[in-house]
Amino acid sequence: MRSPTVGDDRGFVTVEAALVFTAITAVVGVVITGVMTLATYLSAVGMARDAARAAALGDGASAQTVVAAADPEAQVTVSGAGSRQGTSGQDNDATDLLTVTVVVPGRLFDISATAVIVNEPD
Repeated sequence: MRSPTVGDDRGFVTVEAALVFTAITAVVGVVITGVMTLATYLSAVGMARDAARAAALGDGASAQTVVAAADPEAQVTVSGAGSRQGTSGQDNDATDLLTVTVVVPGRLFDISATAVIVNEPD
């Protein structure tokens, strides 16, 4: 039987490999979570856009119906505001803007997207 010598490096490769595999697994997990979060955000943007179109053509209930069809857990907020100020600072005809905000529950945190559209005239 051999006696251990000072400066023996046996076993260090195994420990280093275990640390590297753990680090690689953590990095891959973070990348996958980031991609899933990005996909959820893009989905929320699409739902907000579609809900804004539906709200401009109909009412707020139609916007909620559109979003509920895509994701039943998503929350929708439709708000309308009249803006009388033009880009030059002078008063113009009233323009009704609808703002639709969609909040989708994510794995780590809630993800929100907002769409603004001009209300269609009656």
